[in-house]
Amino acid sequence: MKVVGMVRYSIKSAFTKDHPDRCYDLWSEPYFSKRLGMFKDITLKSFENQTCKDFILLVYHSDEMPNDKKTMFVKIEEKYNFLRNVFIPDAKMKIPMDLQQNRIMTFRIDNDDGVPNNFIARLSEIYNCKHSFYDDVVFSIPRIRKLGRMSENEYQTNYSEFISNSIGLAYLATNGQNVMDCGNHTLVPYNYRMLCLDGVGGLQIISGTNVVNGFNRVYRKQSEMKILDKFQMIDLLESEGYARFNIENLPMMGESR
Repeated sequence: MKVVGMVRYSIKSAFTKDHPDRCYDLWSEPYFSKRLGMFKDITLKSFENQTCKDFILLVYHSDEMPNDKKTMFVKIEEKYNFLRNVFIPDAKMKIPMDLQQNRIMTFRIDNDDGVPNNFIARLSEIYNCKHSFYDDVVFSIPRIRKLGRMSENEYQTNYSEFISNSIGLAYLATNGQNVMDCGNHTLVPYNYRMLCLDGVGGLQIISGTNVVNGFNRVYRKQSEMKILDKFQMIDLLESEGYARFNIENLPMMGESR
């Protein structure tokens, strides 16, 4: 296995005391179902449609997850052969023993974000390159498409460029480390050699509360805001290389949980 993705899905101890989502019970409704819906409609759809299938997506959960919820994720794992659930007692996200190797390409992604269909292919191409320049380097595709649902048939979107965004932040290590060992992703550019790639980087869903997500956050470059209907939004995403997402199931921005 050349490329391994890491998703921090439901790890209670991962939230700091000032994280706005800390007040939510991860297993309660409607929080659980809304988060699961975005994971299925955006994140899983992204990886189901990858042009390169040589990867695995590790989805990390607290080992305190209720049994009925565990059963749901076991069924999801049975449906997608690229997915593996990992249940852990704390916030330390380790690579399972059978996937550990000295030279490994790992990436991280949130459980409500997406990547374009050629994302794994681009990482695999870097992994297969024999030039040592790429070893022990962090990779980022800074361009982020932001998407939020405003009403039944209105979607707000723009794109910005953010060098240390966590969507698809990848690390090709030769010492057995993974991308989570790099620490706070906003500090990665200061602590590691980093290479920025051109093109479409990732899809960031703006929904509810989040530490950094939002349309008002200003990055280095930001496009004009657009208000589109469902079909216009889907067409735009497909033109940029994304899968055909079920965006009509996204919760509305500011919607109470």
